[in-house]
Amino acid sequence: MPRIIIKADPPGGENADLTLSEHVVAANLNDPHYRAQLLERLTWATADAEELESRGPACASSERPIPPALLEPRKSGRDLAAVPLNGAAAPSG
Repeated sequence: MPRIIIKADPPGGENADLTLSEHVVAANLNDPHYRAQLLERLTWATADAEELESRGPACASSERPIPPALLEPRKSGRDLAAVPLNGAAAPSG
């Protein structure tokens, strides 16, 4: 099964710290909620890895750089299904 791994490679040849190791199922990527949650976890893990590499403290959850689209109120599954993947406005109808 495919796996996404994000790790910090600290300077000085120290052991890498894993910040995310997650199995991914391609069929799940069709679900907008799953994609949003995966992107949120990738964002947090990347920010944490950057902090580890710079020897700074790990990001507090309130300080993690979450893309603005993920901070918008959740829509129902029916509303999300009408949103095209490229972010263009859905045709009205």
